[in-house]
Amino acid sequence: MKKTAIASAMILATGFAATTAHAQDSATQLLDNWEERSYAQAKLGFADLGLNDDAMTLTGTYGLKMAHVHPQLSVEADVFFTLADAESEVSSSFGSTKAEASTFGFAGYLVGTYDQLSIEKLKPYVRVGLGYTSADVEVSNSVASASGDDSEFGLAYGIGARYDFTEKLGVLVEYNETEFDFMNVGVHYGF
Repeated sequence: MKKTAIASAMILATGFAATTAHAQDSATQLLDNWEERSYAQAKLGFADLGLNDDAMTLTGTYGLKMAHVHPQLSVEADVFFTLADAESEVSSSFGSTKAEASTFGFAGYLVGTYDQLSIEKLKPYVRVGLGYTSADVEVSNSVASASGDDSEFGLAYGIGARYDFTEKLGVLVEYNETEFDFMNVGVHYGF
């Protein structure tokens, strides 16, 4: 009985050591060459916040190619904010009422890139993930003013295309939707 208990303990320890070694190998693969698999993007765009004029936005993206999972997969993190507020102005016999809105948010995406086109340097892609969006609205006229905000977690998705001039530098155009619609153009830099 004592030999069976010792043998069982040795089998469990060996299995635990093998599982731990496999987890360490997976973590090592993920962290190996992460600098060479990293990229950054700066995107200037417009967000439709539901007013007459769209907001101008700036988006920063950090991405990591997941070649060890699939050569066409990446993960990305976005942070975006308003550079110029969206605006609407309505005039009536009582005066003029102005509404301004801005947005801020972040999102995480899984990105699939297709790199088998006949135009080698053109790479269309799709993005799916989760995002947080916050919007601030202020309405005012000559008599009164009011403000409010709203925030939401939800599905984020988009499509785009990137054209690579060199192995490290490219340009992109992209459409994303979180709580609002975003249209961006930007620069891609691979480390």
